[in-house]
Amino acid sequence: MQIVSLVPEGAPSSLYRSFIPMQALALNGHRVHVEERDAVGDPGPLLDVDVVHIFRLSHQPARRLARRLQEAGVAVVWDNDFDMTTAPGDHPVGRALRGMAGQRAVADANAMLRIADVVTAPTEELAARHRSAGAADARVFENWLPPTFTRPRTLPPRGLTIGWAGMGEHEWDFAQLGLRDVLARVLERHLHVRMLGIGADVGLTSPRYEHLPWQAYDDLPGLLARCDVLIAPLADVSFNQTRSNVKLKEYAALGVPWLASPVGDYAWMGEAEGGRLVADSDWSSHIEALVRDEDARRTLAANGRRWAAGEVVVDHVGELEQLYEHAAALARG
Repeated sequence: MQIVSLVPEGAPSSLYRSFIPMQALALNGHRVHVEERDAVGDPGPLLDVDVVHIFRLSHQPARRLARRLQEAGVAVVWDNDFDMTTAPGDHPVGRALRGMAGQRAVADANAMLRIADVVTAPTEELAARHRSAGAADARVFENWLPPTFTRPRTLPPRGLTIGWAGMGEHEWDFAQLGLRDVLARVLERHLHVRMLGIGADVGLTSPRYEHLPWQAYDDLPGLLARCDVLIAPLADVSFNQTRSNVKLKEYAALGVPWLASPVGDYAWMGEAEGGRLVADSDWSSHIEALVRDEDARRTLAANGRRWAAGEVVVDHVGELEQLYEHAAALARG
């Protein structure tokens, strides 16, 4: 098949929703092209492809392009990986949706849901919400790992480290759960423990806390593998119930035990997948337990690596091929 993926400029999630799966399709012999831009002026070059995958873009130019493609018999697959309508008012996404611009963004997304031949989402919860909002055909394609996301063979010596990686919006989750105080107390009680935060900044003042801005994806495995425990906290709000579990896939693939909130697609996971679920009030006790128990960390790490070995995109590319073939058949029909 010939597939073009259009993604907005500077959208980190496009890595999971476009670049990684498109690379897997290319390895399977399909002709793919990813175009990172906010609008397409001339649709001509797209009118003879089989499928155009559009990630998040839903403004009027994107909807006009979608209709033009469908007139030419080209399938339109629209992908949206979060439900912006349920973001709390004080959440960064919620604040961005205030006023007329926010209302227009919601209306644009709902309009694109109804236009696309197929709508895709990383979780069943989100796909169900897309159907409720008007999508005639909403399907799940999970966020999978690239085959290159592996543990480095050698790592620099370092004390026991607790870490996390997340975009700046996750600072809101840390605040809701009171994790800055929890982590500060862990550092006070255990002088051999260090902490590493990538992206989301908890604001700890200890010299044993290192904060790095969000890193290039290729650099993440080497940084996260320096950790002995990785955490993935999420506040239990509707917005987070649509979150994918790719972060825990990444943690597990690196052989690092994880602790996570039982929210969204984290909720069904556990020790067989390399970690433990943590109630909002239990973060301190769970972190303390793993800090003290090296055998538990070793067992969870081995479990996680076994599970994550089956979460690589090349093992699931057939699901995406079927999805696109289905969309192309709808467009031809």
